[in-house]
Amino acid sequence: MNAFRTFLFSLAVTVTAACQASHIRGGELRYEYVGTVPGGIVYNITAFIYSDPSGPADIPELLINIDGLVDTVQRTALVPMPSACPTERSTYEVTRVFPGTGVYHITVVATNRTPGFVNIPNSVDVPLSLSALLNVVANGQNSSPVFNAPVTDLIYSWSTLVHDPQVTDPDGDSLSFELVTCLGADLNSDGIGDPIPGYLLPDVATGPGDFTWIDPATGVFLWDQPNMMGYFQIAILCTERRLINGTWTVIGHVTGISDTASTETLILTPLGSYGLFTITSATRFAEVHVLDATGRLVVLQGTTPNGMLDLSGLTSGTYVVTLRSASGSASSRVALIR
Repeated sequence: MNAFRTFLFSLAVTVTAACQASHIRGGELRYEYVGTVPGGIVYNITAFIYSDPSGPADIPELLINIDGLVDTVQRTALVPMPSACPTERSTYEVTRVFPGTGVYHITVVATNRTPGFVNIPNSVDVPLSLSALLNVVANGQNSSPVFNAPVTDLIYSWSTLVHDPQVTDPDGDSLSFELVTCLGADLNSDGIGDPIPGYLLPDVATGPGDFTWIDPATGVFLWDQPNMMGYFQIAILCTERRLINGTWTVIGHVTGISDTASTETLILTPLGSYGLFTITSATRFAEVHVLDATGRLVVLQGTTPNGMLDLSGLTSGTYVVTLRSASGSASSRVALIR
């Protein structure tokens, strides 16, 4: 009664991070109920691979393993995605007729993962594993939940990185979420990747002072006070429940895995006059956004030769300053007191 789907995405955490010109940034595996035919129940199986277009490896085809039967699936679409770092999404689709109700194992393994993850030992040699258990119910209508947010979609709320995967279920099943260990390519007896040896959550892999958690009702991931430069990976488990004969019954699980990059903290140095600061950042920025405590944009400023930020026209209060560049963004909170 388990159904797993893996979803990966790349995020830029504190300030601007150099885009890694390497391999796979992430992936997603879905199944969708189509209908019934005389030979059984029809499902579409779709795999998405997110990659750096400047990386050394292209993936024109993908092997999709369904209960031990392997299909070589050609790429049907290659679409650029909105991202601070250049990202493309490859789509691979296959239609399969399942003979009847029951649980079916679906697995995709892709090599050339982005190297250098802080919380995955020797990550470049750990393939990306996308696994699913499709539970074909009596009426056949059981499609997987869908992660609707772009793979690079994130915001800062004060000092906390926030990613909202915006998960929905086409069947209207009730969903709940938790953080779990990322999976590797070594498959167990159920055809699912085993947990990656040595994997750690970001706040465990870094020094003290930061904290990660997830909203169990929405799947929103939060990382408070990221305090170490590097790339990290997380996994979000989504559990589906359906009301059957008056009882809420678990009918599937879906796992989303996330690639997260962090760098150093933005520094704003007061100049001695009210509202005047100098900006220290690792990379050249294009513009500055300043939000007030209600989230309203109150200052939009382009880069200045001396890196000075003038907030003297604002009233006393707390503001969020965000630098934006071609490679990402950086945020810091500042208090103005007259």
